[in-house]
Amino acid sequence: MSTFRQHCRRWGRFIANRARFPQATIGDSSFVSGDSQLSPAVTLGKECRVFSARLGTGTRLGDEVVIGPRSQVMRSSLGRACSVEADAEVIGSALAEFVAIQTRSRINQVQIGRFSYVAREAYLNTVVIGRFSSIGPRVMAGLGEHPTDLISTAPVFYSTLRQSGASFAPKQAVLERRPITIGHDVWVAANVFIRDGVTIGDGAIVAAGAVVHQDVPAYAMVGGVPAKLIRFRYPADQIERLLALQWWGWDEARLRAAAPWFAQPRLEAFFEHTAVRAQPVRS
Repeated sequence: MSTFRQHCRRWGRFIANRARFPQATIGDSSFVSGDSQLSPAVTLGKECRVFSARLGTGTRLGDEVVIGPRSQVMRSSLGRACSVEADAEVIGSALAEFVAIQTRSRINQVQIGRFSYVAREAYLNTVVIGRFSSIGPRVMAGLGEHPTDLISTAPVFYSTLRQSGASFAPKQAVLERRPITIGHDVWVAANVFIRDGVTIGDGAIVAAGAVVHQDVPAYAMVGGVPAKLIRFRYPADQIERLLALQWWGWDEARLRAAAPWFAQPRLEAFFEHTAVRAQPVRS
């Protein structure tokens, strides 16, 4: 396509977007399908693609973001090249660059670092996730707590949130939600449940089907119901070196240059070729 035709096409999209969504700010070369819904104060960067989706007030999309059909993004910020697949929901959350939310996932009050993803049908509420982390299918984290030391476990007696449509509690008597923290380079496999308040350390692996009820140390492998330590991935001195290196803070150019050393099992070779001080970057 000629440069002139490309320019005309971009200009046509700009005019169409302004006509359909006059209260939104839409960047150059972005496409928004006519059946999408954009609330006031929505901002899209350049070259975004929004297909039959709903974007709520205050939502900000960086450049090259893709939002799939029937998805909702409300009061959230998404960095460059993020993607939200069909039928997913992102509420009150902040996603750094290159973050993917797969189909039918629901995330609410979640912060996710760059190069991480949430697989299909996951449910995350009040969770902080680091960089380069992999959240498997149907992971459930942040479902809230019920007290076990009261006469009744029914929220109608201790909660003002009216979960059943009513409340007998004059004030909130129990802390029902506590934030969950998942570190950098963590793999949480499929069908894992993570209890409120848990911290999963950097480099940890959680086996499929585990019920994580307490903190997981860095570079530990845990599994089972309830989850227990299987082993550590490396000796203690090597774990300390990995944590001190903080490679997840390197800039993209250095990560690309070091990529072959990440995709091989010899840790000493990795240390030998990456023993230069990292430059921190934004999350």
